[in-house]
This record gives sequence, C-alpha cells and structure tokens, in this order.
Amino acid sequence: MSEGPDAPDSPAAPDTADAPEGAAAPDAPAAPDAPDGGHGTALVLGGGGFTAMAWEIGVLKGLADAGCDLTAADLVVGTSAGAVLGARITAGERPDDLFAQETDGTAYSPDLRIGLALTARYLWAALGSRSSAGSARRLGRFGRGAVRTGEEEVLAEIGRLLPAAAWPQRPLRIASVDADSGETGYFDRASGVELRRAVAASGAVPGIWPPIAARGRHWIDGGVRSGANPALAMGHARAVVLAPIPDVPGPHPGAAAETAALARTGVRTLLLTPDAAARRAFGHNPLDPARRPAAAEAGRAQGIARAGDVAAVLLGGAGSAGGGNGAGV
Repeated sequence: MSEGPDAPDSPAAPDTADAPEGAAAPDAPAAPDAPDGGHGTALVLGGGGFTAMAWEIGVLKGLADAGCDLTAADLVVGTSAGAVLGARITAGERPDDLFAQETDGTAYSPDLRIGLALTARYLWAALGSRSSAGSARRLGRFGRGAVRTGEEEVLAEIGRLLPAAAWPQRPLRIASVDADSGETGYFDRASGVELRRAVAASGAVPGIWPPIAARGRHWIDGGVRSGANPALAMGHARAVVLAPIPDVPGPHPGAAAETAALARTGVRTLLLTPDAAARRAFGHNPLDPARRPAAAEAGRAQGIARAGDVAAVLLGGAGSAGGGNGAGV
C-alpha cells in the first residue's frame, strides 16, 4: 500500500491542556495487574517495521542455534511488527523457517512507503505535548485525517502476514494505543477481537494506516508511546525484551527505563537492542524490504553473541535483575 494523500500542514492542534494520564476507558483492554511472586518467562517483541522484525527473527535464530530457544516462552508480548512476529511464533512457526524466509527474500512485505513530508508531520504531532498520553492523543488525531486507506484493506494486508486466522492457544498479548485517550492497552484471546484486527490495531502507524476500530474504540500503533511495552510482561518471573527501536519520538521513558522499571517489580530482565552492525544493516528506512536479509543476519550474529546473557536470565530466579539489564553492544 502506498502512502496516502497529504494531511493538512498542522496535523494536530497543540495539546495545551496536557491532561494527566488517566485510566483506560472501561471497554479498553487494560494493563496487567502487578505481579504476585511471578512465574514463567515472557518474550517481549518490539516494533519498528520490516527491518525490526527481520532483526528480531535473526536474534531468535541465533539464540536457538546457541541452544537457547526463546520461542517456547510462557508469554509473548508483541507491539506493531512484533505483534506480527508474536502471532507467527505462537502459531508454531520456528526460527529456522522464519530466518530462511528473511534471508532468501520470500518474506511477504506490504507496499508501505514513508517520505520526508509524512515523517515531518508525524514528528510535529509526536513532539507537541509534554506528556506521553498527550503525545499519543495528538498522533491519534493526526492518524484520523492523514490517510484514506480503508480498514478492510489494512485487515486484508495483515491477513496475508499471519499464518492463521484464529488466536493461538499459547498466551499472546498484543499492545495498542487508544487513539482518543492516549492510553496503552492490550488484546488477547479473551478480548473478543479477531486476531488480524488486534494485529492491525497494534501496527496502525499514524499517517500510514488509519486507526482501527475494536471494542467500540479506535486504536493506533502500539509503539507510539513505547517501542516494546515491556510493562505487559508484568507478572512473570523473567522477561527478555527485544527492542529494535529503544526510544520513540516524544516525551516517553524509553526501553531502558521501562525495562528497569519492570525489573524493580521483581522480574528478572534482559534488554537487547540493535548493535552497531544491526543499525547499519537497518539503514534509514524501516520499511525497505531490501534491508531485511542483512538485518536478519546481523540479528543472528547478535543472538549468538548474547546467548550467555539470555541463558543467565532464564536460569536465574525472579527478583534479581543483576547484570541482566543492558542494551546490545
């Protein structure tokens, strides 16, 4: 799908009120409760376009090659591109097959384009508020007027990316942001929302895809406030967070701070972000399918290099982050 027509020069009015961040709307999926001791392992997959997903697949392949298969995690949390990957993993797709598709050029890539004008309008909306929720609300307003792509077209594209129409039996949480309140929530099997709609809501980047309707509300990309949403792993003993974009535009804490906050609740955590080689492989356009093979290869190398750190987190108990928090180096 091509970029939609230009939006007005000012995509969103200044959010001068900067209203405090309140609770999610009654019908919105809410954040998980605080942990009670913690159990199991969560795999958190962040967003960031085709190159991000390719890198994450490479990391998982490298870890599996080193004897550390994270795809068997007790919970998978997915945001945007990470939601697509999470759905594929929990449906039973294996790192070997996923990696082969990335490196041999057979992975499906929707025709998505982002130009300088769209990027500028996105940043204008994202940076126009002093609060995280206020920034998201501005992006929600921008997203409503920036494209004319129909929801059915988006759902059809998402359907082509998923291996199955039904929710997997394994636990999967898909992050999204309420376009009106700016609050983050998640969808799962119990939400009463079809899988492709939940994934579309998580990947509805303002300016590229329109807000997606679900449960009486409209939703935008789950990564507008947090690139990976590690807080959705709360309640588990361990969490490995893959954050291809550790810092998103706007007044948001960033993946390192969010993962550290999760660790303070007693979850043993490890944050992996792209190293220098991976960042070079990504290039400047996260939606460039030609970059996918190199991003996957860089991810595999990084996964092999960090397998010992991941194993240390998986073998450790809850409540001790230790040296587990850290970006990829």
